[in-house]
Amino acid sequence: MVKAPTVRRARTTPGHRDHLDVIVRRVAAGDRVALRRLYAFLAMPVWRAAVNALGDQIHAMAVTRSTFLEVWHLARHHGTRRTGTGAWVAVIVAGRIADRLRILDGSSPLPADHDGHMDRELASLLGAGPAIVRVGRATFARVDHLDLALATIAARRTATRH
Repeated sequence: MVKAPTVRRARTTPGHRDHLDVIVRRVAAGDRVALRRLYAFLAMPVWRAAVNALGDQIHAMAVTRSTFLEVWHLARHHGTRRTGTGAWVAVIVAGRIADRLRILDGSSPLPADHDGHMDRELASLLGAGPAIVRVGRATFARVDHLDLALATIAARRTATRH
């Protein structure tokens, strides 16, 4: 069983947690702008948790995509839970990591073009507007450039290890 990863955020004040809960309520109402905001806040922590668990950037990106698609589809059910948004997303991440581990060990085959489908669906939901994703203390990237931002971070991490 995969332990739920900690989805760390830069700020963990009660007001910040409340803000994320408000965003999820808006996502539950079908607000795509709210999904983009949630993605901007949590995409990097989700991706980092997946990289730490899987050790592979490509699979971590697939976990990130599927996590936010699941958030989109299940947000309307989150309002009945007593957990905060961060804990809820961490449980989703853990489930997606467990799924990916089953795929990697061959016990659960991946349907043809599954990751491509997830990528296209999330891109359609997020759109290509000006939403940003925090990729460092003062560095931001457009949502549609996240793959490039993640590759840059991964390259830096690899360079500092050698």
